[in-house]
Amino acid sequence: MQYQVRVDDGESSVIVESFDDLGQAVDCYVLQILALTQAFVDIQLVQLIGEDDECVPITSHSFI
Repeated sequence: MQYQVRVDDGESSVIVESFDDLGQAVDCYVLQILALTQAFVDIQLVQLIGEDDECVPITSHSFI
């Protein structure tokens, strides 16, 4: 399975990194939360389910 960590600032969504291992994806997700320095940001951990970037959200945090 493929996982991605994404950061969305309301104007654009950026893929931080893609992983085959859920544990590594969770580590990256937590590090993004701890390193956050700006408000109005969503950090998402998603699982890719299709070849055209369809995904299922696993978890997300919104910072306002």
